[in-house]
Amino acid sequence: MRARGVIGIDIGTESIKVVALETVPGENSARVVGAGAALTKGVKRGTVMEPEETAKAIKEAVAALEKSTGIKSGYVYVGIGGAGLAFQKSKGLVAVSRADGEITKEDMARAIQASETNLSRTQNREILHKFPVLYRVDNETITHDPVGLMGVRLEAEVLFIISFSQSLKNAIKAFEEADIYIEEIMASPLAAAHAVLDRREKEVGAMLLDLGASTTSVILFEEELPYSLEVIPFGSSHITQDIAMGLRVTLEEAEKIKINHGAVRYENSFSNRKSDLVYGNYSKKKLAEIIEARLDDIFELVEKHLKKVERAGLLPGGVIIVGGGANLPGIEEFAKERLKLHARVAEPAALEGFKDKVRNPAWSVAVGTALMALEKKNALSPFLRGRSGSFFKWLRAFLP
Repeated sequence: MRARGVIGIDIGTESIKVVALETVPGENSARVVGAGAALTKGVKRGTVMEPEETAKAIKEAVAALEKSTGIKSGYVYVGIGGAGLAFQKSKGLVAVSRADGEITKEDMARAIQASETNLSRTQNREILHKFPVLYRVDNETITHDPVGLMGVRLEAEVLFIISFSQSLKNAIKAFEEADIYIEEIMASPLAAAHAVLDRREKEVGAMLLDLGASTTSVILFEEELPYSLEVIPFGSSHITQDIAMGLRVTLEEAEKIKINHGAVRYENSFSNRKSDLVYGNYSKKKLAEIIEARLDDIFELVEKHLKKVERAGLLPGGVIIVGGGANLPGIEEFAKERLKLHARVAEPAALEGFKDKVRNPAWSVAVGTALMALEKKNALSPFLRGRSGSFFKWLRAFLP
């Protein structure tokens, strides 16, 4: 792969998506070099359960990328989701080290480390990302950069995205079996947001909703930083199961019906017309009712989370919908009505090269993972941790 290129991989429940991006000197946007995908094996609810089976699917997806581009290797970054993801806030207090009371970068680092030490529910979990939100000097001055200020004590307030250790171990083992070296593992909701949310949306307050196959991930932003994260154990595959039961068809038939005829809203009043039938004597209206009933359950849980973090109806940037479920016609209007927020379906944008290969909401995680990786390589993005961090010391123990 070219020196400035990276490979982003999305480990989804139904498919594994691989995209290769590169930056070109003198250009601001990233270029899509190629993409590949394969049906997932050994993954349940976004979590790798059978690493050996998942490794086979990873090889297939990477082989598809190699076939279309000729790329044989590159810097590989992986996005993972599932119920193992969690979000925590913590504070850390330290004494300023210098005798004259001037705060240094080392003091900031110690305060962040103290906040990590004070995390609750860390057993069997590992930190994927951490975001310093603010610092307090002597419990008074609030700032984003305390270096150079004078004080006796420094407190850091930090946001953490963490994951179950077993989920990470299984993902690492799958890539080890596939003979692929991982540079970094990232949280899928954060990666998807990186692909489709703009800076203003993150600043004023917005929510990304990733309607995946077996889970729906929600991540909120304010002041350009994550505010909360939640993974709901329902997704578009549950809609397929409902269609199979409601229309008495196989899961394969139900999936085809959902893709070819599914919609969230149905306006045609002539529901008894022959052209309106999608299977036997069942109409598109009946199909829409089945789909809407399941979406109602999912959005009820989304709304419950918004109320919990006191942001229900209070996000000026609205809700941005991605994932395979975002392709359901009428999903925007449904989200607007259900959440009382502006809503839009998004796909990866501001790309050059073979961008049509990934112009779909379902590719947001793979593209976002690669974009975050490019930032890390080119500008040491604060969203990512260096390879010298404690997470990578842990990760390396499971690699050859």
